[in-house]
Parts: sequence; C-alpha cells; structure tokens
Amino acid sequence: HSTPDLDTIIEQKLLHGYGFELGMHDIVNGAHSRMCHILEYLGAPVEIVPLNACGYWHNGKLHSLERGKFPWMELEDYTEMKRLLVEMLRMPLERVREYHRISLREYLDERTTNVEALDFFDVLGGFTVGMNSARELSAGEFILATRMPMAAGLHFADGTLGQMGGESFMQMAHNLIGVITEAGGSLRTGTSVESVLVSDEGVARGVRLADGTEVSAPVVISNVPAKFAVRSLIPQGHLPPDFVERVAGFRSGGAYTPIFGLSRSVIDIPGMLFTKIPIDDPDFPDGILLGYEAHSLFVENKAPDGKEIIDCWVGLATTQIRELAANGKFALLADAITGFFSDRHPGFAEALEWALFPAFETVTSVSPTPEQAWDTMLDPACPGIEGLYFVGDSVKNYGGFMDGVAYGALLCANAVTGKDYLEQVLPAYQREI
Repeated sequence: HSTPDLDTIIEQKLLHGYGFELGMHDIVNGAHSRMCHILEYLGAPVEIVPLNACGYWHNGKLHSLERGKFPWMELEDYTEMKRLLVEMLRMPLERVREYHRISLREYLDERTTNVEALDFFDVLGGFTVGMNSARELSAGEFILATRMPMAAGLHFADGTLGQMGGESFMQMAHNLIGVITEAGGSLRTGTSVESVLVSDEGVARGVRLADGTEVSAPVVISNVPAKFAVRSLIPQGHLPPDFVERVAGFRSGGAYTPIFGLSRSVIDIPGMLFTKIPIDDPDFPDGILLGYEAHSLFVENKAPDGKEIIDCWVGLATTQIRELAANGKFALLADAITGFFSDRHPGFAEALEWALFPAFETVTSVSPTPEQAWDTMLDPACPGIEGLYFVGDSVKNYGGFMDGVAYGALLCANAVTGKDYLEQVLPAYQREI
C-alpha cells in the first residue's frame, strides 16, 4: 500500500525527480565484491559508491560505528565481540562446514553470555543475508560470509557496503551488452521462455519462446529460480524424482521494503542504519530487524534538490510474507516503522510527502537456513539432462544476494567449460569451498 493512495501519488507527480529501486540494492563488500571482480575480469567495470558510515541504535540512541570501537559497548563487551570474530576469521574451512547445520544463535550461545555481543551478532547476522534473526541463519554461512570483508580489510564505517553509480543495478546489464555482442553473441529482451527443449535421449537442445520460436543451442543455462524452472519450464520426464522433490521443498526468503520521500533531510548519516523494533503481536516474537539508508546523502539523482529519500529493508521468509498478506497484518509493520521514524528522527512526520510499502514473496530462492545452507543447494549441472545448467542463488554459494549469485555463476562457468574461473577471478578469501 502507500501514503497517500497510489492514484494520488501518480496524479500529483509526487515521485517526480526521485530515483529508487524496490529494495535497498546494496552491494555487499562494496568495490571488492565478487560481482565487481567478475565485471573487471570481463573488462566491463562499474562505479561503486561506498557507504562511508554506519549507524546502530542502542537503548534509544543512534551511534556511528567506528574502527577500533563501538561507542555503545563497554570495553569488556567490545573485547568479547572481537574474540568471537577472531575465532571465526581463523577457523579452518573444514571446521566451518561443521557449523552449517546449526543456527548462528546456537553457535554463539555455546560461546558467550554477553548480551551486548549477542545483540550485535543478531543484527549483523540478520543483515548479512537479509533475514530477520540470527536464529534463522546457518552459523557456517555467517562465518564464511563475514570473514570476506574482514579479510579484505573492510569495515561498515568505510565501505563494506556500496551503491552502484550510473544506471544503478541496471548498469551491470548495460556494461555486459558490449561484452556479449563483441564475442559474437546476441541479446533478446522482453522475451519469455515457454520451455526448455530436451531430446528423447535427455540432451538439452535449446528453448521454445512464448511466441513459438525455437532457439537451438548446445548448452542451456537457466537463471530462473530452480523451483519455478523445474515446475514450469523443464520437462520432468528426464529428471530424477528425488531431485524434483528436493527442489520443490526449497524454502525461500522475501522482504518488506518501505520507501519514504521527504521534503527535507532528517537523516545525516550517509550509510546503513540498523535497529530492532518491537511489535506487540505473536507473529513477531523478536520484533523486526530494520535497516535503512538515506540514499540521497551519498548517491546522485536519488532525490530532488533539498529533499531526501529513505529506503528500508525487513527480511522475512516467504511463508511469513504470505501469512502477513493473508492476515492483513502488513499495516502493523507500516505503523511500527513509520512510528519509529517519527519518534527517532525529529521532523520526519512533518517532512513526509509520500511513502510506498512494497512486499516481495521471493527475493532469495533458497534461504541459507541451517537446513539448506551450502549442501542442500544445487550443483550447476542439471541431473538427468545433459547440457542443462542452473545459475542464481539456487546454486551452491555463500554470501547471499549478488555476491552469492556471482559465486554460483562462476561455478556454472566452471561446469560448462571445464576451467577454473573461481581461481582466475576471485581472491582466495572469496572462493572457499
């Protein structure tokens, strides 16, 4: 829903001059992300605008994160938090894999009772992969994802996250057009695929488009979420029944991403801000983990001169999103988030000109829960059909979002070509397997 209603927003042109995407679209690991390494390798680099600050709400006060200390923590708390991080950074890979099947909260409860450290890792863990709690996240996934920026020397205060300049996330696609066409390839946009074509012998031979056109190819790579591809695009006669059942059981993750347009700036920290908002409802026993950014503070053309745009993120499982929609409870989230801004950022209510409240059932197709992280995700090669491959976050990866998709893409390239692009493209700390 929206404030005011969408017809009024359009009629009064309230969005004129604003630029936004449905979701934060932060680039994890900033200019050191796997995606950036791939684009540089292909000769199609993109501009990354780093988030040079990070804010953390604690007991009603907003603190800016700094290298070497967290202002809201006593020395004892900070030392304990660092001890846990160092253990993760130095942990041998074979031991990390032992912690894939337990949650991050279980892992931490075995090692500390420090409330401040536990609260911090709950927030950091949730936002590492866009989930709502460390109780839902695989500990092994978190360890692998967290030590990438640590190994690169990044910090939330100065570049762990970034935004893409130019045409924002679409800039990647624009840059890759030349790479594809110069290599002799062609592109078709706005073209739906009806099905993958498979011979009687179980060999992929191309795709059929929605208009009936058949495109032949010796290799077919599907970037559609695997659950949808297996259900709707791939003939199941050649697929092993246990594989079909496994893919059908994948648990995915969604998001609730409010966007606010203000007549003036009420936030002055140019980066991600984190908070936990309690909600008096049994569907939210731990409240919601909210991240938000005033994008107009650090990326050009996000808001008209003098105005401000704030993008938010609440990660929720697909099942939760559907239940909230069925029970009509999204209004609870909207009221809680809008109330938080009104209480914590003076002038917000008076400056608010419009608000959009999008919700998405599926942002990640396989959430890195203890039951699913790494081992349950797919190998790129489709079993039962020669020449058919998967990419996307259904494929084995860690790091989530674009960083995870980039990892799976390199695994797919390896499977298709027999080469080792992980070794060629990524630094060692980004290709642990």
